[in-house]
Amino acid sequence: TSSSDMSVKIWDTQLMSCGKTISVNSSLQCVDWSDRSQLIAAGSSDKYVRLFDPRGQSGTIVHSTLQGHDLWVSCVTWSPTSDVELVSGSYDGRSLLWDIRSPRSYLAVISTHEDKVLCCDWSDGKLLSGGSDSKLHITKL
Repeated sequence: TSSSDMSVKIWDTQLMSCGKTISVNSSLQCVDWSDRSQLIAAGSSDKYVRLFDPRGQSGTIVHSTLQGHDLWVSCVTWSPTSDVELVSGSYDGRSLLWDIRSPRSYLAVISTHEDKVLCCDWSDGKLLSGGSDSKLHITKL
């Protein structure tokens, strides 16, 4: 889970307790875990997407930082078919497609919303996004 208390918590569902806490220096708005790459992506109010590797002690260190949004990152979701691609959505009205091997530049910009992007997901090779403009956009990638 992610929180405005500036942390990502990894929960042990068998023990029903927090197994690990990763602290950051910004309020977190969203989080997603990739079962393919074993990385956690977290979007924050400081407009960055941070990637964490929760395995071992390195889980407390930012693996990589993706920079490209102008406002809060409101959603992140990993590709279901790739261990290096994810999409992020932001209050800047854009969704960005990333290849995490190139954290300083995104693969594509999807500017379909007139206002904030609030949620995003993948489905059958398409990107779905919902925004505060009350619209659902489906973009074929």
